[in-house]
Amino acid sequence: MNISALLPAAKLHARVDFPDEDDGLLLMLAAAAGDVADAAEYTLPEDAGDLPDDLKLAIIDQAAMLFDARGGSTDRPVGLSLAASRIVARYRGVAI
Repeated sequence: MNISALLPAAKLHARVDFPDEDDGLLLMLAAAAGDVADAAEYTLPEDAGDLPDDLKLAIIDQAAMLFDARGGSTDRPVGLSLAASRIVARYRGVAI
């Protein structure tokens, strides 16, 4: 999926205003898209513009959480951000 369309919104959400952070944030967006799609059991479209708005927000918020946790003592935060987990729950529904 071409995630670069979400970069401007992700930079605003994570309050990143340095252009030299774009490559790292794109990687975090790609990881976040995978996390959210897997948790929501949703197949990602080829273009990020085709995503529902709430899933876009979930991906952006997850990427912001990953960005905030960069350089920490652990490898990677476990689980989804609070906003992403609430949004994803609507897509999962109840499974028996």
